This record gives sequence, structure tokens and C-alpha cells, in this order.
Amino acid sequence: MKETNNPDVALAWEWIEELGTWVETNGLCGYDRFDVKDHPLFRSLQTVPLLRKLSSGYSELFPKFTRWLLRVKKTENPKAHALMALGYLRLHAIEPEQGHLEQAEKHLLWLRSQRVANIDGWAWGYPFAYTGKGVHVPANTPVSVVTAIAGQAFLSAYQTTQEEQYLSAILQIAEFFTEELPRWTTKKGELCFGYALKGDPRKVHNANLLVTEYLYHLSNITGEKKYKEIAQPALEFSLKAQNENGSWYYGYWEEGDPSEKELHKIIDNHHTGFVLRSLYEIYKLEPNEALKEKILKGFQYYATLFEEFGQPHFAENKKWPVDIHACAEGILCPTTLAEVIPAAHVLAVFVLRWTWFHMRNLKTGELYYRRYPFFVSKITFPRWGVAWMFRAIAEYLSRFYQVKERVERLKMQTIRWMEPTTTAENTSNSNSTEKIQ
Repeated sequence: MKETNNPDVALAWEWIEELGTWVETNGLCGYDRFDVKDHPLFRSLQTVPLLRKLSSGYSELFPKFTRWLLRVKKTENPKAHALMALGYLRLHAIEPEQGHLEQAEKHLLWLRSQRVANIDGWAWGYPFAYTGKGVHVPANTPVSVVTAIAGQAFLSAYQTTQEEQYLSAILQIAEFFTEELPRWTTKKGELCFGYALKGDPRKVHNANLLVTEYLYHLSNITGEKKYKEIAQPALEFSLKAQNENGSWYYGYWEEGDPSEKELHKIIDNHHTGFVLRSLYEIYKLEPNEALKEKILKGFQYYATLFEEFGQPHFAENKKWPVDIHACAEGILCPTTLAEVIPAAHVLAVFVLRWTWFHMRNLKTGELYYRRYPFFVSKITFPRWGVAWMFRAIAEYLSRFYQVKERVERLKMQTIRWMEPTTTAENTSNSNSTEKIQ
């Protein structure tokens, strides 16, 4: 841990050490937000909206008891390992002597050993099934979101080490995306990467863009234009789907789709952050004015999904519950975009502070799952909470660890785009007092 006089950076260092210790003590095998829905009883309720809400509410009121009662087994999630690897690789960039690279390599080795067999390329899925109206994906079916985040980890490892084993891995992951993963064609002729190899016909923007972002990065690294050519129509599909207020619906639905229409029309907090981060990663590879304006408009909307003091809303027009996943994304997305939107730094810090005090056990450091107005769902999910928060704080530290000034809301300024012209440290320091409106 580097020394600092900045209390926000000090808090982040303390927290990431706490999370790392938690993983060392408890491991990444544990319960997951969605594992209980793999039980036959819950699975039978998923297709009826009212019963789905009631069963979900019960499992959140009594999360541990519900899983004990239904004999739900703990599982180890590939996404958790990918997120931990990404976090350690970010820390390695600022503390190369602290063994962070070795920690990252342990998680990458686990991923290498646990990939799905009998498919072209490398891919990973969830260790439990998930079911909904028109959707049933068996356990360990390759999923685009899981595979793309694992791909990000292997990409980062290759960029860090230049080792042939990681180049081979990222090419194998690309093979899955280009040869195996479904690409859906809408009635308008637009293309969208599928969510899963089979069983899930939904057209989901964050999943589509995670695959698109990955292929753009690979095209940039290898010089192979084919990856970008495959991904470009999918990028255009999600860009066209942006709403007038800057938001995106969770997914795209059209008449005849078997999945539930209402679920596609949700505008929630963390998926909005996912979309913005993917678009910004693509923008950094190929800057253009049209994409910049969509990202800026999207972030202006995203900032409305938080209270002034940093508490994330669950979704548009829905303040509760506060979800730990939205808290992590509320640190990660603004941190990423602070390179070009200085006011985003303020949002990241205020979410960091609020989450530290309200979404963890102040004595043990264990993360909570959700906070409601009158109760808290006190279960720690290794993947949904711990790994995402570790990833988010590592990103925060990698960008702001040298910032000396405490971030305060000293003046109101409109969210605007400023291309970076100095070092990350100077940019962060000069804008550390900006505020979001």
C-alpha cells in the first residue's frame, strides 16, 4: 500500500486490502444471487411475474435460511476469478513489487482449467442454470458476459506480460465469439451478439457490447481487421438503441420474441454503467465525435441514478433497493470515464464513501447484498459483491492513487467532455473539486 494524505485514497487502500483478505480467508466458493433460482421450486415460479417477485422477496429477506432450506450448494463462479485477476493486474501497474501479478496469474490459471469443454474456442458460463419466460440456460453453458470479462482479464495479462500463453488464450476466446456464439438478426436487419450459446434468445445491450468491445481490442492488438468487421454491426445496433434521454433499455424486444417484454424495458443502474464503459473502451481505440456525444449524453443520464451524497438508485424511477453491484459499478464506471469527464471523479468518490459506510458490516467488513428502507439483506456474495467491488476499487486506485486533494463539492459544473492533455495525476488533481449537476 502506497502512503497517502488523501483520506479517500487511504480508504480505498484499506478497503481493497480488507477485500483481498476476505478472499484469502473465505475463497471464492460461495452462494450467488441467482443460485437459488436454479432450484426446481424457484424455477417453476420464474415465469409468473407476481410469484417471481414474491419468491425473490422472500429469498432476500432470509437469504441464508432460504438456501439452507432448499439445500442450495455453494459454487465457484468464473466471473469472480476474472474480476479478481483484473483487479490484481490493475494493482500490479502501480505496485509491481507487491506480488499482484502472481495473484492475478493464480486466477487466470483457474480460468484456464475450468473453461467449457467440447466447443470451438474458450468460453465460460455460470455454475448454475437460470430460467425465465422463454429462457432456460443449463449450468455451465457458455455465456457471453462471463466469457468477455474473462477475455478482458487475459487481454490485460497479455498487455502486461506479452507472454505467448495469453495471446493464445485471447485468440481462443475470439474463436468462440466469432464461430460459436449466436448472432441474432432483428426484423430491421440489425445484428446483436447472443447472451448464451443456447437457451437464451434475448438481445441484451451490455452483453452485446462486451463482446463488441473485446473484438475491437483484439483487432487493435493483432492488426486483424476481421474482428472489427464482425463487431461493427453489433456496435451500431446498440448505438441506435440509445433513448432520447441518454439511457438504454436493458435489451431489445420485438413482436414474436419468446422472452418477457417487460424485462427488456428496464433501465437499471449497473447495466447502464456496463454499456458506458464498453462504449468508452471502443472510443479510445477509434475516437469519433458521434460516439463521444452518445457517451457524454449517456453519462449525463447515468449521473441521475444517484443521490447527491452517492447512494445509487436501483433503476430509473426506483430508488430501492440499493444493490452492491450498482455500488461497485458506481465506482468503476465514473472512474473509467473520469479520463475525459472530470466531474465523474466526484461521483466515484461519493459512491465509494457511501458504500463503505452503508453496504458493509463496519466490524467485520463483510459486504451486504442489498439495502432496503427498513431492512438489509446481509449475505456476502463472492461474485456479485466481493469480486466486483475488488475490481472497482483496484480501478479507482490505479487512476487516482496519486491524487493529493480530497474531493469535495466546492462548485457546480456541468458534465462535459475534456480530452486528456496531461498526465492522469495532473488531470485528476486539477479537477478534483468538480461537481455533478
